[in-house]
Amino acid sequence: MPRIYVALDLETTGLDAERDAIIEVGAVKFRGQEVLDTFSTFVRPGRPIPAQITELTGIRDEDVAGAPGVNDVLSQLARFVEQYPVVGHSVGFDLAFVRRHSWLLENEPLDTFELAGVLLPQAERYSLQALASMLGIELEQAHRALDDARATHHLFHTLLRQAAGLPPRLIEELVRHAERARWPAVGFFRDALEEATQRPPQRPAAPGPDAAPTGPLFAAAKKARPLEPVAARTPLDADRLAALLEEGGAFEAHFPGYEHRPQQVAMLRGVAQALNQGEHLLVEAPTGVGKSLAYLIPAVHWGVQNGERVVVSTNTINLQEQLYRKDLPDLARVLPFEFRASVLKGRSHYLCPARLQALRHRGARSPDEARVLAKVLIWLPQTPDGDGDELFLPNPVEQIIWRQLSAEHEGCDPEHCRHFHQGNCYFYAARRAAESAHLIIVNHALLLADVSVQNRALPEYRYLIVDEAHHLEAATTSGLSFEADRTQLRRLLSEVGQVGQSGRVTGLLSEVLGRCQKARLPRDVMEQVELFVGKVGLAAGRAARHSDTFFDRLDDFVEEQQEGKRSTYAFRVRINSGLRVQPAWEGVEIAWDDANAPLAAVVDGLERLAGGLDDLAAFDIPDSEDLQAQIIGIGRRLGEMRDQIGQMITQDAPDLICWLESNPNDDRLSLHAAPLHVGPLVEEHLFHKKESVVLTSATLRTGGTFDFLRERLNGWDADELAVGSPFDYKSSTLVYLVDDVPEPGKPGYQQAVEQGMAALFRATQGRALALFTSYSQLRATLRAIRAPLAQAGITVQAQGEGVSRAQLLENFRVGDRRVLLGTRSFWEGIDVPGEALSCLAISKLPFSVPSNPIFAARAETFDQPFLDYAVPDTILRFLQGFGRLIRTRTDRGVVVVFDRRLLTKSYGSLFIESLPEPTVRQGPLTLLPKAASDWLSNG
Repeated sequence: MPRIYVALDLETTGLDAERDAIIEVGAVKFRGQEVLDTFSTFVRPGRPIPAQITELTGIRDEDVAGAPGVNDVLSQLARFVEQYPVVGHSVGFDLAFVRRHSWLLENEPLDTFELAGVLLPQAERYSLQALASMLGIELEQAHRALDDARATHHLFHTLLRQAAGLPPRLIEELVRHAERARWPAVGFFRDALEEATQRPPQRPAAPGPDAAPTGPLFAAAKKARPLEPVAARTPLDADRLAALLEEGGAFEAHFPGYEHRPQQVAMLRGVAQALNQGEHLLVEAPTGVGKSLAYLIPAVHWGVQNGERVVVSTNTINLQEQLYRKDLPDLARVLPFEFRASVLKGRSHYLCPARLQALRHRGARSPDEARVLAKVLIWLPQTPDGDGDELFLPNPVEQIIWRQLSAEHEGCDPEHCRHFHQGNCYFYAARRAAESAHLIIVNHALLLADVSVQNRALPEYRYLIVDEAHHLEAATTSGLSFEADRTQLRRLLSEVGQVGQSGRVTGLLSEVLGRCQKARLPRDVMEQVELFVGKVGLAAGRAARHSDTFFDRLDDFVEEQQEGKRSTYAFRVRINSGLRVQPAWEGVEIAWDDANAPLAAVVDGLERLAGGLDDLAAFDIPDSEDLQAQIIGIGRRLGEMRDQIGQMITQDAPDLICWLESNPNDDRLSLHAAPLHVGPLVEEHLFHKKESVVLTSATLRTGGTFDFLRERLNGWDADELAVGSPFDYKSSTLVYLVDDVPEPGKPGYQQAVEQGMAALFRATQGRALALFTSYSQLRATLRAIRAPLAQAGITVQAQGEGVSRAQLLENFRVGDRRVLLGTRSFWEGIDVPGEALSCLAISKLPFSVPSNPIFAARAETFDQPFLDYAVPDTILRFLQGFGRLIRTRTDRGVVVVFDRRLLTKSYGSLFIESLPEPTVRQGPLTLLPKAASDWLSNG
């Protein structure tokens, strides 16, 4: 008979169990689908309920005024729950509030959020509301305790049935891993196994002959031959390609509502000419042009006609998915010939079957490892390509475990891997598909990884299209950057293993001894192995101790640099020649010398240990190739970290930007390095080595020229094309420049922003996105405007309140009378067409923080750093923010800028001139609400 469980949900005044209070409790006692009893009550919190909580839950102060206190309610709840397992969606949150008062301390917790992440990898979102909608579970009123508890009961039952439908042998394996790792979900999988054994065995239904194919029609076939360029190239017929997009063309015939856009045709012709003539091209194509089809059409034709691979690189996964899942299938429906396309990602995205087998063999060692292993094993039969992006890995720990299961390890040797020879390697399958594809879609990170490994990450190609090219410098910088901290170094040394107090080694060294013992090596050989492994373990222990001392000295040094000043923001200090002559730096260098010697001994020992396993090949050590790969991989990672830290501490590298960063929020000190100049790398590896490179984005020009981008990327020889916008900004967009607010940082500025935004958003009835450059200003504005706007029936949500970016945007799109406040990540990548977004408020110009080490170091390379670097860099960011408002031809809206520097500073005109000719007005704060209201109502 199924066990009895209790589904629990709380509503609270906030997210902190130590400081916030419970306002409502709901619980459902159930067995299977049967509800045995329910419990529901308000709780008197002893404080006012915050406006945003009332907004979310509908619970008001008067509802809880006469309710019992928390201790009375929780004692009743404990009697209701008894000893039964407690089920909740993010149950740790609910139990933290309850257990703070010493109730339900021993009850087994089961988390439906965690279990859904394991069993439903295909879900788009994992909130209770989203899962209920996806699974057809009734949720009468979200964010009310009893309704949420009822929905949690039904979700749990659905998940249990889903788990019971897995193959019994798989469930048994999950139980073994959960027991070994003490994963709290072990009871859930035991229950699933019991239910599974009572079910009649079922065979999976075979797909019928008429079943629809599951992959894109244009995907590269696994056994297709690699492309070979034709001897004589056939140039593109630009007129014939343009006819596809012209009025009366193939796209209009296939897609009702298709709009002919001259700008799109102009871009297509420009890209075709660049490919034909082997030229480089910079193309600015604003929102609405349809730039992806404008480059995909000539790229696909070029690839098919000439047997060439064309690589398309994007900055974001969203654009990658759009190209592969929407634009290319649309193109395949129109074109009268077949073409092959593939998405290729970096090694860390693909599951390595050998590493998965090794983890299954040794077993999970922690609840996190057991959870990730369960996710992978359940997903494995469903994945066609082993792409881990399909998994839900919501936190850094799970992402680290995934990387340990991925194909990203330096010891990967396909010649000695049976999975490779059996055709089971996902990474090499993707690589083979890319070799036979006419179009290869990658992201900027992989494009630049290919540069850093001498063009071994991608198949050979000569034609490149870079979309979202305004990110290329930042992506190159990120891809070639280095970061290290105490925890990373400790983790690596822990993975290697050390000699414990008992004299036993741990980690990978323990694995080496265990495998050698299983191989029954001769005693004298085994003694030599034990001696050598012990030496490496002792060196790792010394390295760990001296590394801790080294980071202690760095902490002391940073504290001295701060001069007693404390801040909630990260403190950064550049490592340069001036810093290295300070007396306190000598202590850092001495500490590094002490740590460097044992680190070198560990790296050398691991290299020799990996070579030694070759000498033991005759003894049939279990999975020795995988073990050797692990040793080589961790040795290289440790060696690279040692080399990088050593260079930063002891050497002046003119082409590197090095700095220390102290984060007060997590008490973390880290070392960083990044390239000073990106342009020479792009020029050498892309512009010089490729036949044709096309860089495109909605924002590439500043002040009407491409000069800033050319300078940053060394793109002086590229042709240029700016196709203009298909939108009539003059009639659709009002830009209102507030001319009577103080400048940012001056007294009265923040108060003016708060008053102005509150009045503006009342006038626009919400429907607004406000962009900030710092969290502190966002939070101050939120505190000031949320309550008065709530009284006007307008809901304000903000980044940084524990709600995901995707959920915030979904709430904004579907909600009524809403305002969304966001910082840097909201300045681009947001697409909300229609009236839901009718007003864009920009608090101040998005200049980079002058103390940012990368910005500061690069600024120093200019004669006029502010005008030649800071201003154009900020204009590009400003234009990205501006582009959030008008997304279709029928959109209409108002952009309000609360930064008077656009009017008072000489550089302000450069920002205005870079806009796509909207209607621009300046005026006082008092006239802003009427101006905005009139503009929107006259559309």
